[in-house]
Amino acid sequence: MFGGINGVAAGMTGSDVIPGVPYLQSLGLKRDMLVQAMGLLFLTATFAITLAFQQKGLLNKELAVSSVLFTIPALVGYYIGAKVRQRISEARFRLVLLLSLLLLGLYIVMRNSF
Repeated sequence: MFGGINGVAAGMTGSDVIPGVPYLQSLGLKRDMLVQAMGLLFLTATFAITLAFQQKGLLNKELAVSSVLFTIPALVGYYIGAKVRQRISEARFRLVLLLSLLLLGLYIVMRNSF
């Protein structure tokens, strides 16, 4: 049920982060487990979008190559994030996560308001 609600909300916002990450955060997972769960959420959502694009004929060679190349900066970001996560406390991690979600939510609202 919650997965379906998350799918509808993600489709409406155009973001896999909102409301998936707040839901995962509400489960009270420790930071490393939370990051792993978020990774699975993003991987699953991205895989589903890729399949949908491919089935609709929207995934051409240029887009596929571009998408693969843009995983490099994402992997660098994951690496940097892991290093930062090791250096900060659990409480600080939660604060940074919630502030990031707030900023993302504000960005989505502002982008769609104008």
